[in-house]
Amino acid sequence: MSLLAKGITRLSELEIDADKDWNIKGITSLKQVAAAMSRGDIAVRNGSLLVRMAAGPEGYVLTSTGPGKLPAWAPAGGALKYHFPVIIGITHEAAVKQLAGSVQVALDSFATWQRSGIDDAVLDYRKLLTPGLTRLFNTDVLGFPAHEASINTPVGRDIYILCDGAVSETSGGVQTDETAAARSGAGNDMSLPPMTPALGDKYYIGSNNLFRGVWLNVGIAGAGNWSAVWYYWNGSDWAVFPDQDDQTSSFMQSGMRRVTWNLPGDWATRVIQGMTLYWTKAEVTYYNNQSARPYGNQAWPIIK
Repeated sequence: MSLLAKGITRLSELEIDADKDWNIKGITSLKQVAAAMSRGDIAVRNGSLLVRMAAGPEGYVLTSTGPGKLPAWAPAGGALKYHFPVIIGITHEAAVKQLAGSVQVALDSFATWQRSGIDDAVLDYRKLLTPGLTRLFNTDVLGFPAHEASINTPVGRDIYILCDGAVSETSGGVQTDETAAARSGAGNDMSLPPMTPALGDKYYIGSNNLFRGVWLNVGIAGAGNWSAVWYYWNGSDWAVFPDQDDQTSSFMQSGMRRVTWNLPGDWATRVIQGMTLYWTKAEVTYYNNQSARPYGNQAWPIIK
């Protein structure tokens, strides 16, 4: 039936039933989704339904979670970062130079002529001699041969990038995906161990690439008596990284801190929270007490 037969002569007079069940010819709930939309929201298809997806946090991007799954908001991938640590050592040197203890300088004698007389003697000129003087000069000198010296140590270089995965795990085995928190840079949203607090609390950091260390921005330093050890997955078990250097002091130092190790040859990927990555695990291996719990802001694996 034509639209003219229904008396419709302009498109503005056309009404479409957005709530109609279109079966296989379309998708339902258009009217409900449109009514619920706010500025910044988007609509995505969830099977046969159109659903509203609220706007994500500022700076986040829409990321695919795989075929057949709804997309998700996630932090935008960060560019590679470079770290060039240069240490300048400044020294101050002063020395007392011991010269001759003293120097004797003899002044020349000088003479004057004076006319005088004694009692009834005839006036005559007499030569008056002034004896020479000896003066002592102390010549000890305080010397400053080199006021200061700057020494440049060899320059190191780190290339690091935002982590691809982060997971906290309590001693009871409860895991929480904190990937978005470890990538976002928001303050104190990474639950660093010990969280419970207890022996066996863990934190995993993962990357698609092998990495020889981690830069951690520790927002709140922990306080107490415990220690953590860093492990890697060797394909069958968790092994301790060789020659690890933890500048976070088991998360008890705040600020940008570096954890490094010698890269093992048997590091293998592992699936944690659905993410197949190269994982490192910081595990509390000794615990006595805690007066302040540590929190982190962001994590970057050092890939070179």
